[in-house]
Amino acid sequence: MDHYSTIGIYWVDSYKSGGMNLFNNDLRMKRIIIICLLLVYLSNVQSQISVPGIPESFSIKTKASTIIPEKVLDTIDIKSLLTEDSTYSIPNRYGIVETITADIKLDGVKIADGNKGNIWQYRVTSANAISLGIQFVKYKLPPRAKVFIYDDTHHQIFGAFTEIDNNAQNQLTIAEFKGREAIIEYFEPNDAAFSGELEIGSVSQAYKDIQTVIVSRIGINCPDGAGWQDVKHAVCRMTFSEGRSSYYCTGFLVNNVRIDGTPYFQTANHCISTAASASTLVTYFNFENSTCASSDAGTQFTLSGATLKATSTYSDFSLLLLNQEPPTNYLAFFSGWDNSGRNPSAGTCIHHPEGTPKCIALDYTRSPYSYGGNINWDNNFTSAPNTHWTVQFDKGNTEPGSSGSPLFDQNKRVIGQLHGGDSVISYYGKFSLSWNHNNTSNQQLMAWLDPDRTGALTLDGTYARIKPVSAFSTPVTNVCVGAVVNLTDLSKYFPNQWSWSISPDSYTFVNNTNSNSENPQVKFNSEGDYSVSLTATNSYGKDSINVSNYIVAKNNIRVLMSNIPADTTLCGGMVLKYPVKASGALQYTFNVERTDKIDAIKKSDSIYLSLKPDIEKDGSFNSWLKVEGAFGQCKASDSAQLRVVMQSNNNIENALRLWPGQNVLYSNQCATVQTNEPHPPYTGCYTNDGWCSGGGASTRNTVWFTFFGPSSGHITIDTHGLNNRISVYEANSYADIISGNSHSYKILGANEGRSSSDLTSEIENLSVEPGKTYWLQLDGSNGAMGNFSVDLVSNSLDVFPNPSNGLFDVIISNINNGNADIAVYSLVGKLLFKRQLEVTQDSNHFHFDLSTFPGGLYVVKASINGTTMKSKLMIVK
Repeated sequence: MDHYSTIGIYWVDSYKSGGMNLFNNDLRMKRIIIICLLLVYLSNVQSQISVPGIPESFSIKTKASTIIPEKVLDTIDIKSLLTEDSTYSIPNRYGIVETITADIKLDGVKIADGNKGNIWQYRVTSANAISLGIQFVKYKLPPRAKVFIYDDTHHQIFGAFTEIDNNAQNQLTIAEFKGREAIIEYFEPNDAAFSGELEIGSVSQAYKDIQTVIVSRIGINCPDGAGWQDVKHAVCRMTFSEGRSSYYCTGFLVNNVRIDGTPYFQTANHCISTAASASTLVTYFNFENSTCASSDAGTQFTLSGATLKATSTYSDFSLLLLNQEPPTNYLAFFSGWDNSGRNPSAGTCIHHPEGTPKCIALDYTRSPYSYGGNINWDNNFTSAPNTHWTVQFDKGNTEPGSSGSPLFDQNKRVIGQLHGGDSVISYYGKFSLSWNHNNTSNQQLMAWLDPDRTGALTLDGTYARIKPVSAFSTPVTNVCVGAVVNLTDLSKYFPNQWSWSISPDSYTFVNNTNSNSENPQVKFNSEGDYSVSLTATNSYGKDSINVSNYIVAKNNIRVLMSNIPADTTLCGGMVLKYPVKASGALQYTFNVERTDKIDAIKKSDSIYLSLKPDIEKDGSFNSWLKVEGAFGQCKASDSAQLRVVMQSNNNIENALRLWPGQNVLYSNQCATVQTNEPHPPYTGCYTNDGWCSGGGASTRNTVWFTFFGPSSGHITIDTHGLNNRISVYEANSYADIISGNSHSYKILGANEGRSSSDLTSEIENLSVEPGKTYWLQLDGSNGAMGNFSVDLVSNSLDVFPNPSNGLFDVIISNINNGNADIAVYSLVGKLLFKRQLEVTQDSNHFHFDLSTFPGGLYVVKASINGTTMKSKLMIVK
């Protein structure tokens, strides 16, 4: 279990005296000692408003001998810090702050930039930090002065920071700058209104990468977050400082009854409770991945600094006022609230666990409830009964870094902020108690959020002074004449008036809707192309959109299925909830053949196909998929024949047998990676014991083969066609190879590419035990897919099965093609059988019928290209 607090909140579910008790006193004291030693700092990429531009020095030539003065920071002991975090439950610390004094004008190198002005440069360097967070304790710039931060390669550039970042504290905190060095450059024009001030007071060295994404979390742009796309813009990742350590929490913009866009920002008291730490706050707006599967969260929307307005430990809240109003392009949303204390019927949390991109957690079955006992936190603080909401989420959960995040009720209004929790239960300080439980303004929300004492119990959320952006949609744009079509308003930023216009006028509004309805219903009375316009209005303005020829009305429709490949071929590994979507109608009926092999889930306009378990080994098959669509009186259909290609040797248990000589033709076109599938070490290309260490390191589309060790005890594996990499495994069984235990198998050889010009693979002269089974793994290099062949080359004579009833398969292997003389002798040397055979790489497998021979032992010899090989065979009657 993790704790969710800057100061170490953590508990276990053991109840004593009506409350929750924590650990033993000795351990608790150790934690408190560490907490007293640990103060806090700030982090994470551009933490203020910047304007476009490049550093002035990039456009001038400086002397090659110019040396930038440098501050080398103390080396941080990452291993000890991680151990300390684990031992003393400090999961949301990620960096250590070092106090320095560096006046950029006095300590930096000065470069004259002609008639423009002067440039000063200064460098900060760390031995092992993941990133650097810089705090300017003096920041006061005249107009047209600029500050940039960049690295030696100029690939990473922050800024320009200008006079718009000046504030009452004359301080500015720069968020995490990736890497171990940062060059600070200050430009001041010759005619500056005053001499600027720029002084570094401290630098944070990060020893954890807080950008890491945990795939088990529910991202805000996953399907579960679809209904929260406005409210999410209120929630921010936050970092802050209070001495020698760096931490992260979560906070949110909160609305006030004047709805005037005042940037009040709420979080937990245990995150920020002092004016000093509030002044170092960095808020990260819109830090979220764009889709459920992507990892592209950006940190360009940030603000720096705040003042503390109110705080209280009773319900663990703090209210801050940001130093700057969020710019319009931040899409800042001010969350609504409910201070009534009424029991909610659902609870949703939007948060930044571990400082990672925005996530969501939902409770929709149990409902949050008031906890009636004491909550004993591990910093010796106890919360009184009924001060917190108790939440057990159905999907997702809070984690360290989620502290301060809002709990929304079923109406999307805030009812509390996260105080702490474990892997099962989360506790939120009640908004209703933060409202006015304490009488003084610096300990309550009411004085700030309802300054006119209106007595409001609830308030909805709003965007900040943003006029609408008009948008709309329909289920389909090709419609049936006479059918009812829904026009749906999708305008952003809460419009409250709508005006629809359609041309030509051969249409009718139906079902008690009209041109001013938010979502009108329309019937198109004749064939033709119709243009649709919408004007959406709110208190801050209006916006219009016109889509020409948006609706096409006809007396017939066309139904189509999407996500069907052009050649209708699907790899079996893809057919797992594989979506096929129909379009062109309003109602659909799907039918799929081969229900003995395919399971289908049908939902409105889509069908999801999955293969039944354990049918891969049965091979490829065909299936028909058909959809029938209806739109009013119009009907149409679409169908497709699907060829489902099964990679029969995709998993090691279905490995294909290879024989000495040439083995053709195979493919990895539909292969996938099996659970616990191993791979050789990434030692480098063109070696005989590993794979390339560069890009495409992990296996992607492997197939498996087996072969017997030839009688010679040596074999060369030679591949052709596909650019590939191979590895040979020795084990007692295939199960040992995919057991996840690297000690249960042995890798005998591996290769990725023969040379830079030949990327097929070969393992030469591999020593093996005659008759023993080995496994060959083949993967496409860098994800390559296609056809290939495998040659097993050796000088050997192998007989299968042996013993037998006299029917034998004989494989004669030789490096070169040739004629082989084969003979069978009794044990006393009597010649019993003789034949000459033409042997090639692709024709070396022969069948012999010796069933007329008496039972017993015999000797078979084969001579080819000057080499003689022999083997014993046994006939059993």
